[in-house]
Amino acid sequence: MSETTQKKPIFRLIVFMLVLVMMAALLVKALYDLTVIHGDEYYSIAKSESLSTIKTKGSRGRILDRNGLVLAYDESCFNVCFMRDGNNRSDYDSAVYTEALIKAIGIINEGGLESIDTSYIRMDENGELYYDFGSKNERTIKARYKNFCNACGFAMKDENDMSTWISAEDAYLKLRKAWFIPEEMPFSEAVKVISVRQDVLLNDYRSYEPVVIAANVGEDIVARLEMEQLPGIETRISTRRVYPYGVTAAHILGYCQRMTEENAETYLALGYGYDDPIGVSGIEATMESYLTGATSDKQGSTVIKTNANKSVIEVISVVPPTDGGDVTLTIDLPMQTAAESALEEIIKRIHAKQLDRIDPDGDGKYDDKYAEYESLELAKTGAIVVMDVNSGEVLALASYPSFDPNWFVTGLTAEQAEYLYTGEEAGKTTPTRNKAISMKLAPGSIFKMCTGIAGLLEGAVGIDERIDDESPYYVKDPETGEIINQNPVKCWTSHPERHAGQTVVEALKNSCNYYFCEVASRIGINSLAKWAQRLGLADKTGIELTGEAVGIIGGQRALYDNTRAYDKQDTSLPVLIHRALVTRLRGYQQSRGVESSDEAYSRCAERLMQLQDGSLAGKGADVRRILSEELGIPDGISRAQNWVNEIMSLLNEIQWKPTLTIRTGIGQSIMLVTPIAAARYASAIANGGTVYDAHIVKSAVSSNGESLLSVEPTVFDKIDAPDEYWDAIKRGMAEVVSPEDGGTAGEAFGEEFKQKGYLARISGKTGSAQVGNVTVDVQNTGWFVAFAPNDDPDIAVCVCIPNGYSGSSTAGAIEDVLTYYFSKLEARSPETLADPDSVLP
Repeated sequence: MSETTQKKPIFRLIVFMLVLVMMAALLVKALYDLTVIHGDEYYSIAKSESLSTIKTKGSRGRILDRNGLVLAYDESCFNVCFMRDGNNRSDYDSAVYTEALIKAIGIINEGGLESIDTSYIRMDENGELYYDFGSKNERTIKARYKNFCNACGFAMKDENDMSTWISAEDAYLKLRKAWFIPEEMPFSEAVKVISVRQDVLLNDYRSYEPVVIAANVGEDIVARLEMEQLPGIETRISTRRVYPYGVTAAHILGYCQRMTEENAETYLALGYGYDDPIGVSGIEATMESYLTGATSDKQGSTVIKTNANKSVIEVISVVPPTDGGDVTLTIDLPMQTAAESALEEIIKRIHAKQLDRIDPDGDGKYDDKYAEYESLELAKTGAIVVMDVNSGEVLALASYPSFDPNWFVTGLTAEQAEYLYTGEEAGKTTPTRNKAISMKLAPGSIFKMCTGIAGLLEGAVGIDERIDDESPYYVKDPETGEIINQNPVKCWTSHPERHAGQTVVEALKNSCNYYFCEVASRIGINSLAKWAQRLGLADKTGIELTGEAVGIIGGQRALYDNTRAYDKQDTSLPVLIHRALVTRLRGYQQSRGVESSDEAYSRCAERLMQLQDGSLAGKGADVRRILSEELGIPDGISRAQNWVNEIMSLLNEIQWKPTLTIRTGIGQSIMLVTPIAAARYASAIANGGTVYDAHIVKSAVSSNGESLLSVEPTVFDKIDAPDEYWDAIKRGMAEVVSPEDGGTAGEAFGEEFKQKGYLARISGKTGSAQVGNVTVDVQNTGWFVAFAPNDDPDIAVCVCIPNGYSGSSTAGAIEDVLTYYFSKLEARSPETLADPDSVLP
């Protein structure tokens, strides 16, 4: 081997070693630069990077009818958003973003939508700028004002004195300049840009989340924005609530809105965000915890890494959210639709009938006995409730007029707000109010079944006992025994001899006032009220809806309860009596040349009212004592004047009397019930005494199908009475609608309804409760309760129309609902079903 050949491996080894040394030197130099030269810089960068968690929310659950038809659901939609790159904070970037926002908002407006405007700066009708922080709470206003100043970089001379902080005018001008908003742009357009930029600054701590500019935009707007490729502008998929049947079942379903100042603390604690939908009425509200996908336990999360400017560097992990659960209701959508249609039609029909009655010439002038009245309230509203008599399940619940809950999804237009709230008619018709559960009215003659069963159960009247109509009905003063001639009750017929020798069955058929006045007088108000309460007329039904009112049944405590403040009573009469007493007491003192404080007069009046516990006998000395203790009026002066008698006369107005008892027996007097309670009452009569709680929710399941709630029938009370008593009441109701028996509603139904045999299969009772002047019959409240079929009751129906003329006038609505019911019943009867093994033609 030559010497040259031997030296080559050595040379290669030396070269390799030199390369290694040079590479090591480079690494050492890089490490030196990284740790010594730029160490502090990279350390700061590393410190500025952080992990942030973005909460994600699930979709809201569906609401379905008993047959699985979807009544409310969430669908995907597009939101237009703005998200500033945290690294782009130069003036140039600001100008670019403003230009992009102006173009985006213009595209949104051209698409027929408005951008979301949350700006604190507003302009009044005189062109003056002012702040509107969306609250009347001074503490909240100050906090938002301070946050606004801090976010926008406005100095506050004195942090405790808001008057030294920047004005709306100055803030507006500074922001326009800082954000490069064109000078020629008017306030109405500039404020839209300011609104977005303001939200970005206020949420700078989470600038990795976009600010929504417009929600629920159409695909045409999305397409135009995608074509423009505007800096910071993006479209994101979101969800929106949809009510596919519009006004149908609106009062049952309710609607959603964002949280308010009043409920923010509660919902924020549960994990909701300010923009999350929250049910505020109906099922959306009562079943919120089942439907929502926004609470902490259902939220998902996306963990991201951000830099010092809050720009996203990397997505670390994603946990999907859990959607809200589905809620199934007891209502039958076709029956609900039939009920709503029938209610609207009958109200319009009654209204036209009333106009024809009071103004037959159509010249705007009232004729005959109505001429003395400037205005009369006619039928414009009403309610229908259909209930399963054997479970309390609500099959339909209609309130008129209605509204479209979809309006609240994108925000009310001026026209919609006028219809719902601000218009002249809105105050009378209150479209968003669920009248089926919140409206309280005197029940009139539909209460007579209660009086009848109460009389039988108390032994005050026999089932075969006959009572003659000897109208008018007079009562005796319980203290003096003298007949009270004032305003006696008369029966509706001018021929009382036609109501001779009536049992409870015939009295119900004829709706005889005299009979039920006599029964009420025999049993007394306390017993009558007891049975009314047990039949569910004086308590909430428990229906899973917002706004249910409680009925009032007569008695001393209903008229005036001396254990409650005068302004916390069931009626407004005690407030009027308190006011009249204060006026009298002030007059007494002035006659003595003495003046007392308003508080003294009010306190004295209330103490005097508390003497009324159902009897004023022997309480003259108490009146004089109170006058002395509260106003310093000597006993001798009180005795010398007629003041005690005057005060006693006023206190007598809030004392329950026998005349009120007999009127309660016919559903008048101090007595109010709701349509839902009346439906439950009719159901109890139909099923023989079981008073169920009302339910409109059937079940709830989670998004993965797990059962969360199953609602079973619950019993409010069970009235054990002989079957013959219930049979007598039901037989009387059957004769009410029987033309052959001459019932009061026998001719109220259409010929087709009769020919199909439907009328013979129902039982019912009309009610016409007087409102105001008894001579103005067109203003009466119209009631009708019924159940069907007679032989085996299945459903009960209640119709109530304020100012509805008469109970028989409402029969048309009952007819339409029952026609639907019977046709459905016939469709599923055995004789109409095909043999599965047969060959169909």
